[in-house]
Amino acid sequence: MRRFRFRLEKLLVLRRHAEKEWEIKLAEITGMCIRLEKEMIKAESEKIRVLVELKAGRGMIDMEILRYREHYTGRLNQRLSELEDELIKRRIELEKIRKKYIEVSRDRKVIGKLKDRRGAEYYKKSKLEEIKITDDINVKKNKFN
Repeated sequence: MRRFRFRLEKLLVLRRHAEKEWEIKLAEITGMCIRLEKEMIKAESEKIRVLVELKAGRGMIDMEILRYREHYTGRLNQRLSELEDELIKRRIELEKIRKKYIEVSRDRKVIGKLKDRRGAEYYKKSKLEEIKITDDINVKKNKFN
């Protein structure tokens, strides 16, 4: 029996490659979002640590240290705001990439299913032809016996 050859195999390979590229892009942007979220959590916990440390202070409070803590807390708030803005931008980008990945994946799956279906049809036809040839051989054998 001859092996099945799918005429659109090159197209399928190209679509698999495109899907892999978009999958990599999706992983990269997802990684960026996770990194930004972790950085936000870290900044938030640092802000809480500074506030707890300030409230835990007993006795006299040095105004210079208090001023530095307020500047530091203000900078942490500013950094949190920047991270939040960046995260929003990256999530919008993530959605665009996710949509494109789904589209490319669907295109690849269509060709893949077509290949599977055509392959199944080919092997089914081949099997029927093989059975037909075997039957013809058996009929000819029986005629001569």
